[in-house]
Amino acid sequence: MTPKRALPRFPKAKQSHHADEELVVFGGGHAATIALVAAKKGLLKTSAIAAIAPTWAGPLPIVFGRDSNMELRYGLFRGTLRAPAVGWMMYNLLVSNEKAIQSQYKSHVYANPENVTTDIVETRYALTKREGARYVPAAFLTGLIDPVKSREEFIELFAGLEGKTRVLVVSTTRSPKRSKVEMVALKGAKGVIKFVEVPGDLLPHEEYPNVVADELYQFLQENFEASV
Repeated sequence: MTPKRALPRFPKAKQSHHADEELVVFGGGHAATIALVAAKKGLLKTSAIAAIAPTWAGPLPIVFGRDSNMELRYGLFRGTLRAPAVGWMMYNLLVSNEKAIQSQYKSHVYANPENVTTDIVETRYALTKREGARYVPAAFLTGLIDPVKSREEFIELFAGLEGKTRVLVVSTTRSPKRSKVEMVALKGAKGVIKFVEVPGDLLPHEEYPNVVADELYQFLQENFEASV
């Protein structure tokens, strides 16, 4: 287990009551990329974005691709998983299952299997029992909520924010090979002002929160401390 210690104190920022105030956004995985899309479209007014282990493709598309044949299969899979009877059976077997959750976390979500505690598994399992939770995994697994469709589009998101918002990318040491390739592609990419690597897999902000917090704190200090 990672030893616990106090989280760093972040620089004080002026509290805003105005909707047009620029935001500093921290996002992990797909959330980071969705935030980038929103910023590029002008839906979010940001001064900085920290993309933590950013991803853009769901598990199935990143492994099997997304040609027309595979997209048809993904659609069939989504339909089956959403169906009243067989869908529930598949959901309980593949997703809403403590053993399945534990196995996934140990294999590619957390870097250190010892950090996958009973409490973590139980809290994630509880989320799968929330109302409507059954429909989200099908969309995520098959790429229906992917914010972009290719690595080129992914990199272009960052390039499109150059000079408009400061972007930090936090990669990880143990992320799955295909996910790691997408993160490393951002090293030195246009629009990325800082690229760092931390311990962890796909959820370093959960597994190693203090390490990630230190990087975020340093990023804020480097870019905002003088103005607050």
